[in-house]
Amino acid sequence: MNFSPWFYSLCDDSIQYRIFLVVLGLVCALGCGGGVQENTQSQGETRIQVSSSRSQEIVALEKGYDFGELEVIAEEQDVDAIVPENLNGTRVPFTISSPLCENNQGPVCIELKLGDDYLTTSSPANGYLYSCSEKNPNAPGSREDRITWINFRANTWNFLKKLWLPEGSFQPNVGTYDEMVIGDIREIEVNNLPVDGKIGDWPMNNYPTLSEIDGNPGIPLSREFSFSYPVKGEFASSPTCVDLGAIGVTMNGVLLFNAADARGEDAVAREVTDEFGGHPAREDYHYHFIPERLDNDFLDDGHSGIIGYINDGFPIYGYKGEKGLEMSNEDLDICHGHDHGTLGYHYHATIEYPYTVGCYRGMPTQNAFNLMSPQR
Repeated sequence: MNFSPWFYSLCDDSIQYRIFLVVLGLVCALGCGGGVQENTQSQGETRIQVSSSRSQEIVALEKGYDFGELEVIAEEQDVDAIVPENLNGTRVPFTISSPLCENNQGPVCIELKLGDDYLTTSSPANGYLYSCSEKNPNAPGSREDRITWINFRANTWNFLKKLWLPEGSFQPNVGTYDEMVIGDIREIEVNNLPVDGKIGDWPMNNYPTLSEIDGNPGIPLSREFSFSYPVKGEFASSPTCVDLGAIGVTMNGVLLFNAADARGEDAVAREVTDEFGGHPAREDYHYHFIPERLDNDFLDDGHSGIIGYINDGFPIYGYKGEKGLEMSNEDLDICHGHDHGTLGYHYHATIEYPYTVGCYRGMPTQNAFNLMSPQR
């Protein structure tokens, strides 16, 4: 077959050439009567599958191929673009990694316990969320039949296979966090947007692959919140339950919710958040766990620094305990905290359920009660 000079000039532009190959493959496949066309895969090539059924798809296995380009091509050809993990080890679009998953400490990221069965309304227990609210199966949430990273038979989930909303063009207002200590009271004001500016490309319905799993239509907006906490938290006579909604605030200016979604199931495992750890309840952005990037300040022995404050005034620290060792539920009490050295009582973040707080060890302040709930 003879090719024109136009073809050879096209080859000089690798991106245009790859798109040309994809389109050429689609034309050839469709011109041969539909059905599935399986092409041999060599390094640097893209395998195309085209079916005449409703589930037509482009499966791109090329290392380094831009998913946005595939979405455009797929839209023009009226098919779906799906990019799985390929033979060259390219990470699946919408997945993330974490140094917490790469060390030999703490919980195993590929088989984290699913927290659905670890919500209790009777009494606190280690590894449980002591909730003030019963489960509500009729509340909105993710579609279980579309979730691929949870092993429902084993009741575990894989952090490295979960899908997360990527960063994009969405740029809300600059986040704020103002803290002032007056006597024995800590005053905190935030606008509930991340101070470091790290946020996903909301709204999520711009990403059909994700919105088909979790139909959250929210768009984060600036909203002012004020908190008054005791500088030194005091133990309550007994631990108290945690309600839906905000349980505290991070020093990144974003509210911290408990581990449960509106249904009372494991929010971190089930709901799609952005790759920076947050998502909106309507317009109210929040975290259900501590994004690891916020754990960036360490004490002399490697112990994590303070990440934020819980509604009872006690601080929450990051993922590392004494000597810089990653924490797990086994290292913490029934409320997901402990007391040691000069730090006094404090909570810790973990990468396993309930992630931040299992119950209040102190008495939560009145201005924090029912601040907001995770409805959509």
